[in-house]
Amino acid sequence: AIMASLTQLSPPLIRYAVGGWAFFIVENVGLSHNRTWLISSVFDGDESVYHACYGTLSTIAMALTFHGYRKIKDAGPFMRVGGGRLGAAFALQALGLMGISQLAPKLQIPYYKGGPELDNSGGGVGPVSSPSGGVWQVRCPFDFKTEDHDGVHGVGRVSRHSTLWSFASFSLGSAMATASVPTSLCFAMPVAVALIGGAHQDYRYRRGMGVVLPEDMDRRTSNIPFFAMITGAQEGGVAGAFSGLFSEAK
Repeated sequence: AIMASLTQLSPPLIRYAVGGWAFFIVENVGLSHNRTWLISSVFDGDESVYHACYGTLSTIAMALTFHGYRKIKDAGPFMRVGGGRLGAAFALQALGLMGISQLAPKLQIPYYKGGPELDNSGGGVGPVSSPSGGVWQVRCPFDFKTEDHDGVHGVGRVSRHSTLWSFASFSLGSAMATASVPTSLCFAMPVAVALIGGAHQDYRYRRGMGVVLPEDMDRRTSNIPFFAMITGAQEGGVAGAFSGLFSEAK
């Protein structure tokens, strides 16, 4: 039914649905892949001009995406949205929101009783005397301390590009819950952004272009969500990977 509905889309509707996203993918991959050459040969060594160009083109791409969405919002043809699709939509959006929630720092109780010395590592702002002994200390309710791990931790177990895939999962859930075929196609495009964008980042990092992707981390993680976990690439096999994910979640 989905493929039959897609064949009914006119070329203008397809352009509005995917054009902005496609431009976003092309300009991101093109500029990042040719970053060194562009800075040295086109922008006369001025990295700030490169970043300005990058930001401008990405802004234009998002403006085109929003313009296209407004053109196709609630436009036909339409698909039936049954219970199965709604269930899948709920699961995908819940998964995306859980991934996005892991980007925030951990919460912690803003008051704790410590010794006479102030523990600045916990974000304390000052001691308060306690008649029962010890010192009540006030600290930030967000725990910004970095944890000691090698990158195969938390949502990093699911994908090396968990931010991209969390947004893609939530957006794909919206696509599943939408009856309008062109609107659904537009909502599904962040999956292509995550797939292609994540793969291109990996390509660059494996070659030391920007951030270096260590061979061991490359072997134990994946771009495709859950692939490294279900193939036993992480410590403890499949069970150990999922157990670690649940214990490390915020």
